[in-house]
Amino acid sequence: MSEKVKGDTMTTVLVIHAKHLTDRLAHMERQLQDWPGDVTYILDDDKDELTDEIINKYFVPGCELYNKSGATSCAVKHLKACEYIVNHQLEGALVLEDDIVLRPRFREDFEKTIEEYRQHDAGQPILISYEDSSLLFIPRSRRKAGQWLYEAPHGRVRFNGALYINQQAARAIVEDVRAHRCDVAVDHYYMHLYDKGLVQFLWCEPCLATQGSFSGTFVSSMGQIRSLEGLRWRLKYVYKRLIYWFR
Repeated sequence: MSEKVKGDTMTTVLVIHAKHLTDRLAHMERQLQDWPGDVTYILDDDKDELTDEIINKYFVPGCELYNKSGATSCAVKHLKACEYIVNHQLEGALVLEDDIVLRPRFREDFEKTIEEYRQHDAGQPILISYEDSSLLFIPRSRRKAGQWLYEAPHGRVRFNGALYINQQAARAIVEDVRAHRCDVAVDHYYMHLYDKGLVQFLWCEPCLATQGSFSGTFVSSMGQIRSLEGLRWRLKYVYKRLIYWFR
């Protein structure tokens, strides 16, 4: 299922990785080479490895993910990351997709967010989003000096490229999949559980990561060329940051 790099007791990192994307593996190894906790790569169930048994276990027949696509594989690996958190009885884990680009001070700022989470939300089923790829931010009118984490607005979906999932939230996700299976893309599925009150969703502000397949660093794992799209995304980023500054 995974390849594990031994670390100490800091937060475990689970990397969602497609084995054929070797440039992304090298990229993630560089970023995480000094990470003081365990780093585990979720490797099984690439697109060409998906079986009918796996599809039927995780997805509702006829839904958009029921076909064996790259998006299906990514969703399976995210759900298996939740199973890993539950089965290994972790406090939680930082789940990263393999194209994520972390800010230079990511580790130090991430530790601040975890300290804040433990002070205010420990014991609750918590997911924390760290990335800005969807260009959704906390309005300046809601921000408070020294605060990192804010309740996510309902109906606004950030992507899952950099997401902290604690034990309680992972268990809620695993149990819901077991009972009902997933019927939408996994980022929307997590938001669906949030709307149902099964998990709580927090957004980090400022954001600490960006998916490289949006910013133009990588070609999308779906095969889409994003060089021009990356330029457009960066222009939109500047515009959106300005808009949220005045809200």
